[in-house]
Amino acid sequence: MARGDDLGARYYPRGSTEIVEAPSGNLYYYRCYLGAHEIAIDRGDCAYWIGDDLESAHLRRGPTKISSQHMATVIRGYMPENKMTSIHQGTTLPYVNGCSTKQLFPPERPGDPTLQLLLMPPHTTEQAHHIHSTSRVVFILRGHGISVVGTPGHTTRQELAPEMGCILEPMCPHHFETGSEPLVCVPLHIYSSTAGETDHPMLRGTHFVGRG
Repeated sequence: MARGDDLGARYYPRGSTEIVEAPSGNLYYYRCYLGAHEIAIDRGDCAYWIGDDLESAHLRRGPTKISSQHMATVIRGYMPENKMTSIHQGTTLPYVNGCSTKQLFPPERPGDPTLQLLLMPPHTTEQAHHIHSTSRVVFILRGHGISVVGTPGHTTRQELAPEMGCILEPMCPHHFETGSEPLVCVPLHIYSSTAGETDHPMLRGTHFVGRG
């Protein structure tokens, strides 16, 4: 059963068996399968999923059928090559606040979907409180942490535990934190960010007061 809030964060504890579709207002379509499912992937679509062993990630284009025990996400209208990779060898790229990451499946072109591995050491946050312009579908691989969602002074906190799913819709203010143990998660960016998405009149025409 999902736990969430009206800002666009939804949480699915280990053992959940649900199918979640992108809200009708989203710019890009996805369908997420939580728990055990047999999934038919149509021609023109692809699926990202975590292997049953929790040590591999997979990407498959349709038409085909797959079996997923943990979390799988189908993305419409994207047809990359079939791929498989291990996710037990750790991260390779530096990230903010002492965190690190690895591109499990990099985007073929700027803006394409991407599957990442994120490692958060104990007593850290993966970013300052922030938003994304597209959905994030996150699988908690190992460890525990806290998802903080909301606006300053009006936040909710949700514990993150192994094999839990978390869906963060566009423009949901959030960040993750850790306590005394690390957190390892696998976020799927339904479409990935590019430098050009901040080049628009609203931001270009905003001039901050009191900043050097």
